[in-house]
Amino acid sequence: MSKLAKQKIFDEVDKIDIADVLSDLVKIPSYENEQGVVEYIENRLKKLNIRCEFTEIEPNRQNLIASIGDGEKSLIINSHTDTVPPGNMDNWNEYPLKLTKKGDFLFGLGSCDAKGSLVSMLIAFEVLAHYQSLLNGRLIFQAVCCEETRGRGSLAEANRGIKADAGIIGEPTELIPMIGHKGGLGVEVTVKGKSAHASSPEEGINAISNMAKVIGSLDILADDVSKRIDPLFGRSSLAVTQISGGRATNIIPDECKITIDRRLIPGETKDEAFDEILSVINSLKMSDPDIIVSLEEKIGINPCRISVDEPIVKTVKDSIYEITNSIPEISGFKACCDMWCLTEKANIPTLILGPGKLSMAHKANEYVSLTELYTATKIYMAIALNWLR
Repeated sequence: MSKLAKQKIFDEVDKIDIADVLSDLVKIPSYENEQGVVEYIENRLKKLNIRCEFTEIEPNRQNLIASIGDGEKSLIINSHTDTVPPGNMDNWNEYPLKLTKKGDFLFGLGSCDAKGSLVSMLIAFEVLAHYQSLLNGRLIFQAVCCEETRGRGSLAEANRGIKADAGIIGEPTELIPMIGHKGGLGVEVTVKGKSAHASSPEEGINAISNMAKVIGSLDILADDVSKRIDPLFGRSSLAVTQISGGRATNIIPDECKITIDRRLIPGETKDEAFDEILSVINSLKMSDPDIIVSLEEKIGINPCRISVDEPIVKTVKDSIYEITNSIPEISGFKACCDMWCLTEKANIPTLILGPGKLSMAHKANEYVSLTELYTATKIYMAIALNWLR
């Protein structure tokens, strides 16, 4: 395909009001179920006579899958329809389910993570649907649910045997191609005590006080963990992110729970990380036999990466250069995402690429650059055209 012919296709994107499409998606709450987002996308694709398939994970939570083109070679573009909850509404400068434009920035819940990527992939898919004859293969669009809850949407697609020659996961990377992501381990720690009247604390065992000792030991481990650094993925980390305990002001608490978030870099495994935490707890129990504590793994995902020599890596880099006229540096995603589902479970070489800053995810007043949305859409199109040629 000539450069001029390609540019004509890319120019189609500039005629589309991407902010308007993102506004439609942001106003649909999708942190408890994603049904509204799925129906919105289905209705858009129906107008193009594109048939959609659905994989239900649970009631009101399903994936939408559609494909265009024909041929042996294939490419998946995947992003998620769910967001985290908005949290304390007082922390938002504007209503989070209404997209607010300030200069080049679009503010709203999910604008960055990851409805920005989803919109860019959707529009790239829709535009290319008008040029299917130019695709020497199949472009598969996956709008998946439950990414924020252990990647259950993409995992379901992998488990049902989805196949492709390569994949792109849409997440906020500032349009920097990323060849892997950190792993994640969630551990719930429970300390048991003995209740008593608060006027006679010596008659009980204070579970919160004993949990403070556990947290102190974990903080020491966290300092050690943070010294482990990967040049692409940054630091390992360990943080206590949730705590609960106590039943009333006048009762010595007989139970306290915390949740640990442990992020893993390549070279670490979730099993080794769990054993490391367990070892710290066991050492504490030996020094203080009154502490009754147990651990339970709630979620575990190993770090994931592909080789820089995978053909899709070159295609992505070349496509970014084609659109931006700049040579991209390869990096690693500092959080976790659905890449592992495609790469580890379905054996599909996959990169992470999308508009927005990861630092804006999971916080009030998240935003994405409108300019980046247009650039991302064209890059996704270029990747598809270059891979499926």
